[in-house]
Amino acid sequence: MKAAPKYLQIINYYQKLIDSGKLAEGEQMPTEEAIGQLFNVSRITVRQALDCMAQNGYIYKIQGKGSFVSSQKTDMQLNHLSGFSDEMRAMGMTPSTLLADKALVLPSESVAKALRIEPNQKIYLLVRVRCADGVPMAVEKVHIPFYRFAGLEEHDLSQSLYGLLKEEYGCESYKATQSIRAGAASTFDAKLLKIPTGTPVLCIARTTYSSDGVPFEYVDSVYRGDKYVFNVTLEK
Repeated sequence: MKAAPKYLQIINYYQKLIDSGKLAEGEQMPTEEAIGQLFNVSRITVRQALDCMAQNGYIYKIQGKGSFVSSQKTDMQLNHLSGFSDEMRAMGMTPSTLLADKALVLPSESVAKALRIEPNQKIYLLVRVRCADGVPMAVEKVHIPFYRFAGLEEHDLSQSLYGLLKEEYGCESYKATQSIRAGAASTFDAKLLKIPTGTPVLCIARTTYSSDGVPFEYVDSVYRGDKYVFNVTLEK
């Protein structure tokens, strides 16, 4: 029987180590030179194997630092509106939230525009780390207008925010618009997510509206790129 190409041998070897847990999430892969010496192949062959593993979601690369082991991704849908807590519970995971910061500030021009308020109207800025089974998954920078939710800081902001706004202020999410782009983790976000600075992330900007058509929340979120696959169902 003809032996498998060298790059496939490399892929099979390391994917088995990752699947078995012998190479753990976040662990750095051996260098290209070390892998090349182990399998007696060129760096071009090693890079071909690593590129395939990255495409299959087994590893991710950080420029100038090397390759790192990814984890199983969380499958999230984009074609319905629900909060992080509900999404995680639906997948059998336990959600939790760490409040990293809260402040009453003036909005930036873009935030004021998204919330349809004047630049001199204050907003609450909440920085929250969203976790699933104790693992940091995303950093949310939540902007909501003070005039609509005065006294918000007196409540427990580590619980479901949508649940709190509905129960205490009678405000329920009706629809949302959002944009998604690829990015790299800043030092600030990387520290909160416990990942290396520069790690690939998904940056999501979302504006949420109540049933009266008025926006009540603008959120800038940074999701770990090694934790998420976003799916959407398209119908004709």
